[in-house]
Amino acid sequence: MRSVRRWGARLILAIVAAAAAASRPCADPWDADISAIEDNGDGLPHFEVWVGAQAFRHAWSLYSGATVAPLGGIREDGLRLRVVSGFGAYSYSGLRAVGLASEIVEFHGLSTFADLLVGYHKQLGPLTLKAFAGVMLADHELRPDDPETRIRGLGTGGKLALEGWWNISNQIWSSLDLSWGSLYATYAGRARLGWRLQPTLSVGLEAGAVGNVECDIARIGAFVRYEWESGEVSLSAGAASEALLADLGPTNAATSSTPFATLSWLTRF
Repeated sequence: MRSVRRWGARLILAIVAAAAAASRPCADPWDADISAIEDNGDGLPHFEVWVGAQAFRHAWSLYSGATVAPLGGIREDGLRLRVVSGFGAYSYSGLRAVGLASEIVEFHGLSTFADLLVGYHKQLGPLTLKAFAGVMLADHELRPDDPETRIRGLGTGGKLALEGWWNISNQIWSSLDLSWGSLYATYAGRARLGWRLQPTLSVGLEAGAVGNVECDIARIGAFVRYEWESGEVSLSAGAASEALLADLGPTNAATSSTPFATLSWLTRF
């Protein structure tokens, strides 16, 4: 009975994974050549706005966000303010008690989520670092209601995030994004290694993990990324492996695999 309940919970966490990924810019906005930006005051971009989508086999999410540099250019050192919001849907099934018997119940969920963060941008030669702290909010609505999952209803918590970009050479770059939230002990991480086929076109590999109190999901895939002076678009796809840990420890974990895909677009102004 316990293992069947965890099987249902795993699909709830697919959308949680999508929400966690949505808590950062959909594309990587810190790879600009700072020396190429004219120091012309009002001519510097102060905003980044992005939209994106992410899908697993039984879950999907749409999200958008914005970062503002209130005291300078968006690609200069300084204070950052960020807001992210999104929406998703998912479905799963699990064995539940109905009267004196048990039967498989189909659940359908809707999820909305948002982050409000304050951070700082620091440029160290080819290395760019960003650190953020703030609050996260999420609301999960299930039909029918599922009392056997802890991920339900409206919740709030604190959140920390760290983002980095490293121009290893003119052709090779890497990025790393990490975040942790106190709501459901949610965490997320993603690493990318990219190769510039052209100054504006990159391809590469990515790996990531996301999870919370009920599930851990790892994923690996490939991506293609096209950038221009004021923005970029990125597409990635691959496979995700979900580990559903039993109460007795990782030796009782159940795993399954599912494809994933993401699409994101960002602009600066």
